[in-house]
Amino acid sequence: MLVGRQRAALWGAFLLGALAAGAVQHRDGGSRFAGPAAGTDPRMAAAENPMLPESIPLGPGVAAVAERYGLDPALVQAVIEVESGEDASAVSSRGAQGLMQVLPETAAWLGFPESADPAVSLEAGCHYLRALLESFGGDVELALAAYNAGPGAVRRWGRIPPYRETQVFVSRVAASYRRLTGVEMGDAFRGGGGT
Repeated sequence: MLVGRQRAALWGAFLLGALAAGAVQHRDGGSRFAGPAAGTDPRMAAAENPMLPESIPLGPGVAAVAERYGLDPALVQAVIEVESGEDASAVSSRGAQGLMQVLPETAAWLGFPESADPAVSLEAGCHYLRALLESFGGDVELALAAYNAGPGAVRRWGRIPPYRETQVFVSRVAASYRRLTGVEMGDAFRGGGGT
């Protein structure tokens, strides 16, 4: 069983791989992680987003942060509903924090050391979800499974791992997304950010 530094080293190695896999090419030939989408106005109103029906109730700032990372705001909202029940102060038994239940060490490794702050936690969660989507070729279900069980488990199984918690998590996010949008979750990742 992994403890302390071993676990941190394992997560660090994974996240480094995920970020490397998430590198995208710019028009000028350079590359960077596909974080905030270049040219995206973070003040974009939810009503201006063609992926987001006006009737979807979003938590404060969710649409703006999701848009900066090229994520479907309804997908982010569905993850928030399932992960924390929209409680920004939620802390899991494993120490995951905030709306998207990001572990402090994961948030710090991604460059968000103040993960107890609800806004920072939301930013870290979107950053991490984007990295997983990039790493798993835009497959929303695999990225969500990795968000819950870890990317190593998804890679080992080559599919959603047969862990009840993970299967229930993916199913609940899909149901929440369907309730919010009226469509299936398969096309929730628009990609594109920063090209």
